[in-house]
Amino acid sequence: EEKKIIEKRQLAESIKVGETEVRTIEKPKDEVGKKVEVRNMKWNEAIESNEYRSAWAKDMMGQSLSNEERDFLNKVNDEYREFTHTTENTQVLIPKTVAAGIWRRAEEQYPLWADVRKLRVTGTLSMLRSDGNAVDARWYTEDQKVDTDKLGFGTMELTGCELAKAIQVTWKLKKMALPEFEAYIIREIGDRMGISLSAGTYTGRGKPGAGDTFKPEPYGIKTRLTAESGTPQLKTYAGDITYRDLTGVMAGIHSSYVNGAVIYANNTTIWNQLANIVDEMGRPLFVADVQAGGVGRIFGKTIKPDAGMPDGEIMVGNVNAGYVANINEDITMYREEHVRERLTDYMGDAIVDGDVVDTKAFVILSNG
Repeated sequence: EEKKIIEKRQLAESIKVGETEVRTIEKPKDEVGKKVEVRNMKWNEAIESNEYRSAWAKDMMGQSLSNEERDFLNKVNDEYREFTHTTENTQVLIPKTVAAGIWRRAEEQYPLWADVRKLRVTGTLSMLRSDGNAVDARWYTEDQKVDTDKLGFGTMELTGCELAKAIQVTWKLKKMALPEFEAYIIREIGDRMGISLSAGTYTGRGKPGAGDTFKPEPYGIKTRLTAESGTPQLKTYAGDITYRDLTGVMAGIHSSYVNGAVIYANNTTIWNQLANIVDEMGRPLFVADVQAGGVGRIFGKTIKPDAGMPDGEIMVGNVNAGYVANINEDITMYREEHVRERLTDYMGDAIVDGDVVDTKAFVILSNG
């Protein structure tokens, strides 16, 4: 009897595994009341269990939870707050697969955001950015003095901007099955976050200055290019885009960024403009090709449709090399009930920031 008591006590105590604490989290009873297996789980394993995902979805839908489900939900969230040393976040922790599904949906619908290099650093992230100075490529004889390349670097700080998107659901719609509810949240919140992330990457206004009334946003590529003296990375055309317009755009990309450059435009611009361009011999430049991740190619560069791009405007750029984003805080879900209207608001909230590393990685062509 003493041995059993000791074993139970050891099972309930914290166990150190490297730097990660593992605690006993008891899984709830199943639907027929039978005891589900009790085992040791890390909190990030428990949050992905079917029991937690079911309890989370039922809680978000306003359904009643059994005592075992409520206890399990609370235990996992208590572990989360302890591991992350957070006492302010009282929202129910979203399953990782749901959060990942929302990010994935945003990337599937908006390839400009999908191609951005993303980091996940909590707090302010400081990085160096190029100032565009050229590097000396000359060779020297033995008796010559070697000149020093004078490289200049600017700095950028990604502090974090709040991205919040909400949807409103009728109480009748909330009667859907749990898997359908999860898929619905991923699709609707992912679509809304995607358009904001794509627009922020392209035309985000950055941090407000004195007298500005807008909220903090990531710095957009077009915003940074427009702020340059003489705007060398901005090109214009009149009427329809021509062969020479495109060659001029390609010439504006720095050679180090050509490999990996992609053409971005919305669907209307692609099929009304790019798909109809011919060279000086009358041969079409557009080659249909869905295998490369876009809808076609011009000059060997993949063309990707992004709804965040304005009509009549295209961008050629190496987004992965020339732009960086930081996800300071992952997605949190909030719920608010409106009893009289019989409606429920669901809001996804994340902290994201982004900025251009090197403007020479991009050229924008617009109808001047």
